[in-house]
Amino acid sequence: MKALPVIYLNHRESQQSNLCVLYFKQNDTILKRIRQNGWIKWNSEFNAFAAPSNQKTIGHLIDVFEDIAEVNHSYYHARLKENVEQVVIGDTHYFTGVLEKIDKLGSVTLVPYKTEFHRCIVISFKSNKDVFKVLSDCQSANWNKQVRAFVLPPNKSVIIRFLEEVTSQLRVKLHNELTIADYRIMQLLFEQAYHKNLYFKSCPIEFIKFMQLKAYSYNTINTYYYYVLRLLNCYRQNSLTQINAFDSDVINDYHKKMIGEKNYSEQTINQSVNAIKLYFKGYLKREMQLEEVIRPKVGKVLPKVWSQEEIERILNSIENIKHKTILSVIYGSGLRIGEVLKLRIEDIDSKRMRMRILGAKGKKDRYTIIGQYTLELLRQYYKEYKPDKLLFEGQFGGQYSTTSISRILFNAIKKSGVPKRGGVHSLRHSFATHLLESGTDLRYIQELLGHNSSTTTEIYTYVSNKHIEQIKSPIDRLLS
Repeated sequence: MKALPVIYLNHRESQQSNLCVLYFKQNDTILKRIRQNGWIKWNSEFNAFAAPSNQKTIGHLIDVFEDIAEVNHSYYHARLKENVEQVVIGDTHYFTGVLEKIDKLGSVTLVPYKTEFHRCIVISFKSNKDVFKVLSDCQSANWNKQVRAFVLPPNKSVIIRFLEEVTSQLRVKLHNELTIADYRIMQLLFEQAYHKNLYFKSCPIEFIKFMQLKAYSYNTINTYYYYVLRLLNCYRQNSLTQINAFDSDVINDYHKKMIGEKNYSEQTINQSVNAIKLYFKGYLKREMQLEEVIRPKVGKVLPKVWSQEEIERILNSIENIKHKTILSVIYGSGLRIGEVLKLRIEDIDSKRMRMRILGAKGKKDRYTIIGQYTLELLRQYYKEYKPDKLLFEGQFGGQYSTTSISRILFNAIKKSGVPKRGGVHSLRHSFATHLLESGTDLRYIQELLGHNSSTTTEIYTYVSNKHIEQIKSPIDRLLS
């Protein structure tokens, strides 16, 4: 017996009316039956025939098509994907327009510079007419014919005035060799990205001083400053005194709204909690129960790694000896990007085939290994570049740029045709994974990486193929 054609019913809403929409393959018999029932009409919105939806609709349609088609209503009560949306019931509201960023004309870098007669700060930038005009109109900067660039005297009040003049139009960056110790300058740099309207509130300068006295790095101070700045500016109608009196319930509510606003990751919320906890409990010396602040559970994110063959292809694609040496040191010794930038010539011990890492993450020193391949590259590099103090120096001397290293890796990945599996830190992940796969004890890998806890190092057991490749899938038994 020949199977009957099928009519699928879907429930839809159209212009405040409920409809039962009929979907079926082209069939003259079904179309003739529809014409005989005037209550089933063509709907141009859904490009299909539809009938008014009520409790009796499905029964009527089954009766109408009983002898010529099967009526399938299993999808009638299904939730349609295109109509699904998230709805929150209650009084939850999210913060919007917090720390609105300014569109900048371009960026400049402040570079400490020494001429034959005096010291100055050179304002370096890529050729840009808009940037040039802003600097020409700036009262603080002067054109120096000898250097052929705009310059600033290394004077605190002049630099503050310069930042106040230009940061509404330009992004100001610092060269690695320029260290800022003045709290007002740091505050201006931290806040330069945002519109400062009537309600804008800065973090107290004393909070920056507090973090610096605790020996936090510049990047950590910048990060913590941002999260406290965000908190202060979410409560526009509250004064700083009122915000400083908040309890843990308000901070819990703040983080719930933060999650709802942009679906921030667990790591981001945890950073915010740490910064706000430091502000209230450390800086303000509040006795509030910040242990009650809800911390989201951080999921386990596996590091991305390249295979040894892919690492070889990446390195072989680089012709510049300096660039190849930098990436080889990072991978071959398992360094963080900040660690390779701080390496000095005397940190390399070629006789014992090891490398000294000073002041690494957590203010800790450690030793790690040097591969023979890396050592040969280092010797070639040293003969050609003859670095002075730092092993890898930048264009203007001093520390090399993190951005430049990232660009080296990006170009090498593109040239080699290797899939992109992350940034520079993935070289360190690959170092640890390949050591584990070659049989190195996890405790030694922990020491080489400088991890406090073995739990941190154990993440590489989930990435390594050492044991997984020996396991045979049960589906393969079907083929044997």
